[in-house]
Amino acid sequence: MKFFKFLSITFFLSVISFAGFSQSSATKAQKEADKKQEKLKVEEKKAQEAGKKRHLKLQDKETRKRMRQSRKKNKRNNRPKKWSVKKRNE
Repeated sequence: MKFFKFLSITFFLSVISFAGFSQSSATKAQKEADKKQEKLKVEEKKAQEAGKKRHLKLQDKETRKRMRQSRKKNKRNNRPKKWSVKKRNE
């Protein structure tokens, strides 16, 4: 009985340790893929910002002013509403 208990505990611990080793190699590959994905997102965001700046520079002064005003207006209108304010107004 002691031998069977010892054998089962040893087997259980070996399975756990091998499972841990196999997951670590997959985790490294996943981390590298995540880093590449994050790098691509950062580059995409930079390119998008550069495109916005280029578009803004191409516009004349009046158009830029209207664009700024509409941006401010959109920010004001798109704020999340608080529940307490909503209840008070109703």
